[in-house]
Amino acid sequence: MALLGDIRKRSWLLILGIGLPLFAFIVGDAFSQGSIFGDPNELGSVAGTPINIQDYNLAYNRLSKNPQMQEASENVLSEMAWNQLVSEVLVTNQMEELGIGVDENKYFEEAGRFYSSVNPNLTDANGRVNIELTKQFVSELKTAALAGNPQAQNFYEQWENANPQFRLLNRTYLGLVSSGGLATDVDAAFMNKANANNDIEYIVVNYEDYAQKNKIEVTDDEILGYMKDHPKNFKAEPSVNLAYAYFPGVASEQDNNKILNELNSYLAPQVIKDEVNGISDTIRSFAQAVNDSAYVSRFSESQFDPTYYTKAQFESFPDEGLKEKLKNANKGDVIGPTKIGSVYNLIKISDVKAITDSAKTSHILIGYAGSEARGAGITRTPQEAQAMADSLLTVIKADPSKFNELARTVSDDAVAAQSNGDIGWVGRFQQGFAGSYRDFAVTEPKGTIDVVPSQFGFHIIRIDDVKQVTGYQLATIQKQIKASEETQENLFSSANNLALNAQDQSANDFINAARQENAEVNNADGVTRFATNLVGLGGTRKEADILRWAFNDDTKPGAVSTFETLDGGQIVAYLSNKYEDGKYNIAAARTQVEAKVRNRKIAQKLASENTEADLNSLASKLGVTKQTASINYSRPMIEGAGLEPNVGGVALGLAEGKTSGAIQGNAGVYFVKVTKKGAVAEMDDASVLRRSVQTQNRSLIQNSLIPSLVDASDVKDNRIKKLK
Repeated sequence: MALLGDIRKRSWLLILGIGLPLFAFIVGDAFSQGSIFGDPNELGSVAGTPINIQDYNLAYNRLSKNPQMQEASENVLSEMAWNQLVSEVLVTNQMEELGIGVDENKYFEEAGRFYSSVNPNLTDANGRVNIELTKQFVSELKTAALAGNPQAQNFYEQWENANPQFRLLNRTYLGLVSSGGLATDVDAAFMNKANANNDIEYIVVNYEDYAQKNKIEVTDDEILGYMKDHPKNFKAEPSVNLAYAYFPGVASEQDNNKILNELNSYLAPQVIKDEVNGISDTIRSFAQAVNDSAYVSRFSESQFDPTYYTKAQFESFPDEGLKEKLKNANKGDVIGPTKIGSVYNLIKISDVKAITDSAKTSHILIGYAGSEARGAGITRTPQEAQAMADSLLTVIKADPSKFNELARTVSDDAVAAQSNGDIGWVGRFQQGFAGSYRDFAVTEPKGTIDVVPSQFGFHIIRIDDVKQVTGYQLATIQKQIKASEETQENLFSSANNLALNAQDQSANDFINAARQENAEVNNADGVTRFATNLVGLGGTRKEADILRWAFNDDTKPGAVSTFETLDGGQIVAYLSNKYEDGKYNIAAARTQVEAKVRNRKIAQKLASENTEADLNSLASKLGVTKQTASINYSRPMIEGAGLEPNVGGVALGLAEGKTSGAIQGNAGVYFVKVTKKGAVAEMDDASVLRRSVQTQNRSLIQNSLIPSLVDASDVKDNRIKKLK
């Protein structure tokens, strides 16, 4: 309680909230990942604490290995890694100042929950973690990973990349800080009052109409003044203004027709001539082909798929017409060409036969140290496990009746052992089974017994029963719909000509010329070096390259450069302006600031010129119509205008019968009269509303802690200089 009191006293820290990215915290040997902030090779600093390049690279690489980040661009990863490290410093400093730490048992509680899907014995029926058993499990897993076991390495790396140390520190920190977000009966009473609807009469002067009639303009000095008045939103940092033309690497109509013509040629016999060797080769039609696998290998851009599909699985195909054709097709029939996504397909029913749709199996599992076997205390090596499994197979084949006994007494699958190794039914495409186990189960006949390896160890599998359905093997000739070399050459020529002609031209000249070339043209003003998005270039993965060029010291305003995308597309970038550190980019800010400055000027002008309290006379003077509405503070919505929180606030505080002055709203400038104050419900029990306010307070704390800490700290980001 003393610690909690200490935290609450630091109220200037508590209105801050969280968007904590990942970060590493060291606790004993289990947390040993090297020094985080001590390297002198600084990439930047936070509140005087250095961040070095090695830490940045570690954070960047960890993020890049996250499966969910595989499609993330270089700049997205860079921003996330940097923000992660900034958060690490800020939170670590706060925790040290408050004297808060995380003990080792908390770490292993987290590990137990993480690995419980692999080893259910790590938690009991109530979800409590067995700390000692988890320590042993993690130790064995780590030992196997260091010894080179690929499964152990993969699973242990998933654990490390999940940054459990951060989650623990984050949870502790958030719990303590957000516990200060309390609410009182006074807060509950205010919320109760804020929910009451107040009837109002009002007039509103639309900003756009007033600005046009009165020629309200906004100067650069006014834009600059607004930026300086809002330093949290506008920083005098290095930025560039860009224009760019994008020539997407997509197939032309001619490319599309060429692909279709080629696929259609396989519907009839054809003679292919080898002009070099002076020989001809007669090719059967696809329907008449004897060896479909060889035919597909020769003419398709994808490999022959030997899988047999059921009619039920045809339902998952995206093309409705294709579904029906497949359902009614017979062996030898050819369907298509049909387009699925960005691929044209010519499909032949290559074979039809009875297949195993699902199999009932039993197994004996022999795990090894580092495998995902669920048995506790497994120390045998993979070689020892395989030798043991092979030995048991020999015994079982000599006397199949011994299978059940061995399944009960030897298997490392304690759950299946209770029912003689019975696993139940496994479907051909069922998830949750090891792939090798499932494939064996649905391809072998009933009664088969053999050893099959998986990430869990070595399985001695017995096929107890099978269910069969009709399966259809599809031989498919596929052609990717993509820009041909000729099309790519044309794109390169258009981009190159644009780049050459744009030298020493203005940005407007560049944009006009790009449009004449039928390029997709965009502007991006106020772009920082590690911006994560350039409008219109999503998916090209060229944003980082373009910004690296634009921020290069040798690149001056008026410079032009071309960039080729992976699909043969072309981007021509034009640097309009460049702003060094300490310079405000007024041109970039104008698009988001101009309307705000203009609206404020209009509100101030109307306030000074209209002080009378009669809405009818004001409406007549300003040429608008008086309207009515009912509005409350909690959800200040006006029909036809949308959310108007300023109006809702004024209506809450204004006495019945009183008229307000000018209110700067979202849709325009309002003048409001309260005609009837809303009835406030009696509160027999304030606890419900009090809890609601408290939840809001804690959510606010959690969502704004790190941004507020960053705003209050001296953060030096030298990535522009250090990361070329």
